[in-house]
Amino acid sequence: MKLILFILLLSSNYAFSSIRVMTFNTTCAHLCEKGKFDKFKERKHWILDTIKRTNPDLISLQEVLSTKQLRWFKKRLPEYHMRYYRKYFIFRYADPAILVKKSKFDITKSGGFWLGPRKGKFSFGWKTAFPRQIRWTKIVQKDSGQEFYFAGSHFDNSKKNKENSAKVMVKAFENLSAPVIFAADTNLRPHMDGFKHLNQYYYDSYDITKNVSYLKNSETNPDDSCNLEKGKTFPSCRVDHIFLDKKYDWEVSNWIIDQYKYGKNNRFTSDHRALIADIELK
Repeated sequence: MKLILFILLLSSNYAFSSIRVMTFNTTCAHLCEKGKFDKFKERKHWILDTIKRTNPDLISLQEVLSTKQLRWFKKRLPEYHMRYYRKYFIFRYADPAILVKKSKFDITKSGGFWLGPRKGKFSFGWKTAFPRQIRWTKIVQKDSGQEFYFAGSHFDNSKKNKENSAKVMVKAFENLSAPVIFAADTNLRPHMDGFKHLNQYYYDSYDITKNVSYLKNSETNPDDSCNLEKGKTFPSCRVDHIFLDKKYDWEVSNWIIDQYKYGKNNRFTSDHRALIADIELK
C-alpha cells in the first residue's frame, strides 16, 4: 500500500499553484568522501536518479563544487535552468547551485552574494573558513503568473558563521514584494539560535506539513534521515531545511525524505538525505 502511495505521489499532476522543492547536499567529490562513500563517478548517477525519480520543480544542490561536475548534470537535465557562481578568478566554485524547471517557470533575474562581514563581497566568513554564499533567482510561474524568489545556500558549520549567515539571509530578503522560498543545508538544528532566528521570519516546512513520507528501496527507519555527523535522532537532527516566507500563507501537503540506497554496497548517496516538500501558496 505504501509503495502505491509513493507511485501516485510521484506521478500525480499538481494544481497550477503547487510546487515541489528539493534541497540536497550531495557530498563533495574530493576530501569529503573519506572512504565512507562510493566515488563521485558512481554517486553522480545516483544523484541524477534521485532528481529524475522525484521530479522536483525547484532544486537547491550543495557540494557539487565544480563547474565541470555541474555541466555533467546540466547535459543530462535539459529540462532545468541552472544557476551557480561562474567567476573563476578565485575558485572554480559552484556551491550552491539552483535548478529551476523550464516548463513551469521563467527566470527574470538571478544573482548571489558571499556570506561574511563585508556586506556581500568575497569573504572567508566571520570566522575564517571555506567561503560560502547565497544564490537566488526571481522566477515567474507560467500557469499562474505568480512571482517568487527561490534561494539556496550551504552555511559554514562554525557557530559564528552559521548564526551570522542566518541573520544575513533574513536581512537580505526582508523587504521583497514577492514570496521567498529558501532551501539549504544550514548546519543549523532546530534548537540552535540561528535556526530560531530564521524561524521568526520563515516557516519550517516540516513544522507545517500535513504528512511526512519516506521514499525507500530497502529497510530503513526515520533516524536514517539524519545527517551522519549531526545527530542520531530524527527530527531533532535536521540541518537541511526548506523555509517558507511567513508573510504569506502556505500549505505543505507532503514532506519527503529520500532514503534510497544504491550500488553493490547498498549505501546512501550522501551523508545527507535529499529532502522534498510539496508546497502551495494559498
